[in-house]
Amino acid sequence: MEADDDAALMATFVATRDRRVYTVLFDRHHRSILRHVQRYVREPGQAEELTQDVFVRVYRTKQYEPKTKFKTWLFRVATNVCLNELRRPERREKFDVIEEGREPKGDGPSPEGNVAGKELALRLEQALAKLPPNQRAAFLLARQDQLSHEEIAQTLDTTVSAVKSLIHRALEALRRDLSEVQMEAGS
Repeated sequence: MEADDDAALMATFVATRDRRVYTVLFDRHHRSILRHVQRYVREPGQAEELTQDVFVRVYRTKQYEPKTKFKTWLFRVATNVCLNELRRPERREKFDVIEEGREPKGDGPSPEGNVAGKELALRLEQALAKLPPNQRAAFLLARQDQLSHEEIAQTLDTTVSAVKSLIHRALEALRRDLSEVQMEAGS
């Protein structure tokens, strides 16, 4: 494994419980974990709450051996927190997978182009929300967070071939859903 300063910091934190070391890790990764969580939940308050849950789990970690890059381990913790929350029946309807406030760019400044772009973004958001949680997680980790297949496999505790399959199935489902949108628009 390559040198990973954050893994060394985490190992130091677990050994010493030095809050200054934890604060360095928190400051370095809070924004990226918040963005990751926001892909699962639409409400900013819920996203912040789940992000705090992730960092509470990191803080409470009693043993840490850097078998993977720290970032991969941290994304695994965050993904598990999000997937557990998605599985809660009372919360199921409240989750979404596109960052709030993100709007697609139209082909030009025309109002028709902007409306079409917003409709497509909404359909994409709905199609992503229909994906099974592991497919959605693999797809978002690959496309949004740009993790490698190996890092995603470690994050989701699965094999690289399973990750490839999850991403492939997610893409096929998205293509199907979005081709239906094109057929509806052409009618």
